[in-house]
Amino acid sequence: MIYGYVCANEHVEPSDLENELRQYAQKKGITINEFIQDDDSNKTNWRRRQISSLMVNAKRGTEVIVYEASDVARSTSQVLEALEAFLERGIILHLAKYEQIFTSEKTIDIKQFLELMQHIESDFVAKRTTEALARRRAQGLPLGRPKGKLNKTLKLDKHKKDIQKYLDLRISKASIAKLINCHPQTLYNYMEKRNLATAEMEEDAK
Repeated sequence: MIYGYVCANEHVEPSDLENELRQYAQKKGITINEFIQDDDSNKTNWRRRQISSLMVNAKRGTEVIVYEASDVARSTSQVLEALEAFLERGIILHLAKYEQIFTSEKTIDIKQFLELMQHIESDFVAKRTTEALARRRAQGLPLGRPKGKLNKTLKLDKHKKDIQKYLDLRISKASIAKLINCHPQTLYNYMEKRNLATAEMEEDAK
């Protein structure tokens, strides 16, 4: 039995997700027997959602196809927890977006698995950012940093005294960037924001 699992998503229509799963199944040469649409979003713990009920009631060898990791659970750690539970029950889990298939009979390539986890974590960060921006828009709040406002501290502040010392010694900015291990453009931007001047600039100002 092969199930297509569709998690509630306020940004994507269920029919669109079903189409994604159908395309994935077609590519893999398999047929989805039944679609399960969960009205609960991934904000609800996966153990209280239909995906958990599906896992508990499914027979060994059942296949479950979801589009991406966030359809399974809210965080990377919960995805790993769910994955372990699926494998313990002998249920095959497909993550269509990443074209990854997890089965208890298949040895996991550690390097590939870690790369996948990094990809999944990046997806979660992107989703949380998108959701936060959407909430701010809905509340009519401004997005991003107010124009003209600087951070209280900048990345190179810890090198500020050294940078000014090197500038006073007339060391080139490219060399200073190497000395403090940063990209030259990062140094140029920092000097501008902190109004740091070279000896030549100070003399010209007199």
